[in-house]
Amino acid sequence: MHRNRTADEIDNDTADKTETVERTETRRPVVDDRRPVRDTDTDTEVVDRPTTDETVVERPVEPAAPRWVRVSAMATLGLVVGLVALCATLTGLLAPVGVAAGVVGGAISAGGLVGASRRGVTGHSVALLGLLLSIAAIVLGVMAIGGYLPWLDSRTDEVAKVRDWLDAHLSFMKNW
Repeated sequence: MHRNRTADEIDNDTADKTETVERTETRRPVVDDRRPVRDTDTDTEVVDRPTTDETVVERPVEPAAPRWVRVSAMATLGLVVGLVALCATLTGLLAPVGVAAGVVGGAISAGGLVGASRRGVTGHSVALLGLLLSIAAIVLGVMAIGGYLPWLDSRTDEVAKVRDWLDAHLSFMKNW
């Protein structure tokens, strides 16, 4: 019905049905960027004044240029260093190196977390994951060095154990 009508026809139909209502509360000026704001007291009633020489200037709205969102390089580097630190710690033989790499990875991940708070830069979850892996590498490395984890200490080589297990269970791995 109303989809095929023009805007003028719709305005004419609604003008006939419009009722006038008396307001008891005072009207407050509405701030609009198409109309200049006048200096009026907000406690007084606003009275319709004749228009002056103030002209309404409508500026075209320019769409914002699309910006590429990028991941923080520090956050990504912190994730990589944290993962390497955790892998080094889990070897047992490289637990002290894993602790040192975990400290460095934690500092880089913290820097990535700060860098990800800027506008147009993402990577909060990447930085948090890198920080978590770095903390895990530090904790497991300290426990392995202190002898609290018997399966993971500096006297055992977990990599050699995994390699022997793979050779025993997967025969094609012997050639690699």
